[in-house]
Amino acid sequence: MERSLRVLRELRRRGRDAFVSDDVVQDRVDRNAQLLAQACADISLHIIAASGAAAPETYADALTALGSVGVIPASLAERLAGAVRLRNILVHGYLDIDHGRLYDELGWIEDAAEFAAVVERWLEKHIDPGV
Repeated sequence: MERSLRVLRELRRRGRDAFVSDDVVQDRVDRNAQLLAQACADISLHIIAASGAAAPETYADALTALGSVGVIPASLAERLAGAVRLRNILVHGYLDIDHGRLYDELGWIEDAAEFAAVVERWLEKHIDPGV
C-alpha cells in the first residue's frame, strides 16, 4: 500500500495536463490504483473472515461491511467502495478509461491512506501480539 500511495501521489503532483497526455503515466496510475484498491478490499475480507461474519458478495460490499461493524467509519467505507468499483473497471476493462476523469477522482487515494491508518490502530487493539 505504501508504495502505491507514494507512486500515485507523485504522479498526481505532476498535474492534470501531464497526466492526460502521457500514456506511461496513465499506465502506472492504472496499475497502482488497481493495487491500492485491491489491498483495501483484501484487508477488509481478511478482517471480516476472521470475525466469523458472512462473506460479502463483492469487494465493495467488503468495505461497506467493515464500516458497518465499526472497524472503519461508515463514510470512509462508502468512499472506498467507490474506489473498489473503479478497480473493477480498470481490471476488467469494462469501459474505455477517461484518464482526465480518473485524475480528477484520485483524491480517494488519501481515503486509502486513512483506511490503512485506521485499520492499523484497530488491529493493534484487537489482535493478540502473542499470536
